[in-house]
Amino acid sequence: MPAMQNSQTPTLVDPRSASAPPEDIHQEVDELFEQWQEEEAHVDLSDLRWSDALVFAIFWILFGIVFLQFFTRYVLNNSLGWTEEIARYFLILITFVGSVTAMRKGSHIAVEALLIYLPRGARHWTLVAVDGLVALFCGAMAWYAYRLGALAPGYMVSIDIPKSYIYWAVSAALAGVTVHASLRFLRRLRGREADAPHGLALD
Repeated sequence: MPAMQNSQTPTLVDPRSASAPPEDIHQEVDELFEQWQEEEAHVDLSDLRWSDALVFAIFWILFGIVFLQFFTRYVLNNSLGWTEEIARYFLILITFVGSVTAMRKGSHIAVEALLIYLPRGARHWTLVAVDGLVALFCGAMAWYAYRLGALAPGYMVSIDIPKSYIYWAVSAALAGVTVHASLRFLRRLRGREADAPHGLALD
């Protein structure tokens, strides 16, 4: 006599199905990530200016120095002593000179987690205050960097070049950042700068 099936046998249920969100939420998240991927894959070169060529030049010089250091150390077993120090200085330069381009394009890192929830008027005046403080801070740092260059003693270790040149280059870059920050502040104050967040908000 065949065994009768127990009616109390539990049914196997996928635990993910009980907590799975509706299809519309899945679709919305997928669309947001697709939009984010499209923005990340697209490199906009339409707004490049002649001043940005300096950043590219410093980058490729830094690349050549680092490659030369690697080649002489690991291939020739006779590393050039000046490459490490000069590469460090060029890394400093590309950081500060590149910040001029970043300030002009408005692509500096910013915390906008709470800003997007503010009312339109409060958001506008908060950004106006932030832009003004950034301009003041960068202007003060440009002045202090210039003063440090005037007081910097001695020369570079590997090359007979005064260290003050590095401070003055940083001061010039910070002066450029100050100019673009001040222009952004004026545009924001006059309502000619968008108050929307720069990046894509996934909320």
